[in-house]
Amino acid sequence: MAVYKIFCDESCHLEHDGADIMVLGAIHCSEDKAVRLTKHIKWLRHQHSYHTELKWTKLIAKQWPFYRSLIDLLIDDSDVLFKATVVQHKKSLDHQTYNSGSHNTFYYKMFYYTLRDFLHPENTYKIYLDYMDTLGGSKAQELCRILQAETHYQLNATAYIIQSYEAQLIQLCDFIIGAVSYKNRTEIEHNSEIKNKIVAYIETKLNRELNYGTPPWERNFNIFRFAPVRSLQGE
Repeated sequence: MAVYKIFCDESCHLEHDGADIMVLGAIHCSEDKAVRLTKHIKWLRHQHSYHTELKWTKLIAKQWPFYRSLIDLLIDDSDVLFKATVVQHKKSLDHQTYNSGSHNTFYYKMFYYTLRDFLHPENTYKIYLDYMDTLGGSKAQELCRILQAETHYQLNATAYIIQSYEAQLIQLCDFIIGAVSYKNRTEIEHNSEIKNKIVAYIETKLNRELNYGTPPWERNFNIFRFAPVRSLQGE
């Protein structure tokens, strides 16, 4: 039975954070590949003297060569899969009608959509989530419960809550979904030179823009865009 690791992160996921979107993201690879990628990222850090935690909100303009190398590392490796779920018009979500009045219920639904294409009953999965608060343990248990239920309890998956500084690939996921989120947000000014440079480089490598969805069969860099029913009816 093959063992795979999935490293997850989220951006603008809180219900009342002022953002008009929510983005959930995941990087999927084999257990062996995860070890090699982690070593490579640590080597890149040494090469570029990058000693702080990698976060989209704390980019360093002079470290552009390091960021470019990270993008190449992810996109150029066909054995590494990335998926982002972009929830549009977050302020129009009708949780009372569709999610039993709970933003958390909707959150887990979207995480299922983010992970489902990675999951196959014949494999074993270790899912890593960034520590956000003291509710992390119950969050991991609930996600596993939903994944099991949606796959008819045939899935061998365990979710772990870890600190982002412990996992290079969670930091990489934060970096990539940060770019996706930045491109898709309409309520902010896009005036950061380094962020625009990173987004443009990713789009050049993919030959498509980050504010468009991809076909379901796109594996290496998939973007699923979800629009609330109420928003669709009002457009």
